[in-house]
Amino acid sequence: MEQPTPLTDADRTWAAVAHLAPLVGYFILIGQILLPVVILLWGPKSAFVQVHAKESLNGQISYTLYGLALLLLAMTVVGLVVAVPLAFALVVLVLWNMIQGALAAGRGGTYAYVLILRLVP
Repeated sequence: MEQPTPLTDADRTWAAVAHLAPLVGYFILIGQILLPVVILLWGPKSAFVQVHAKESLNGQISYTLYGLALLLLAMTVVGLVVAVPLAFALVVLVLWNMIQGALAAGRGGTYAYVLILRLVP
């Protein structure tokens, strides 16, 4: 039986960065999606880092789609009165998941974002 490779500090750091890098990416057009993709494709090939990068990527794609849907709803059906509180709730959810994912990565565990689409297997 093969022993699993122990996690290094670098693995835990890269996994935490995969969750927190989208905070910077929000200031760049679709950067919140591109930064986890960069870590997934060109970051460490450790299975631990890959799992966290995929989870972050799935979360950012999902939350971006939810934000676009809210924007569309605000402009057409429900208006700002309903869309603004929903957008605030979405921001809180996004930040909560990113922080929890980074904390779990730092501890060497995993974290599953809530309310996301699993588009990247």
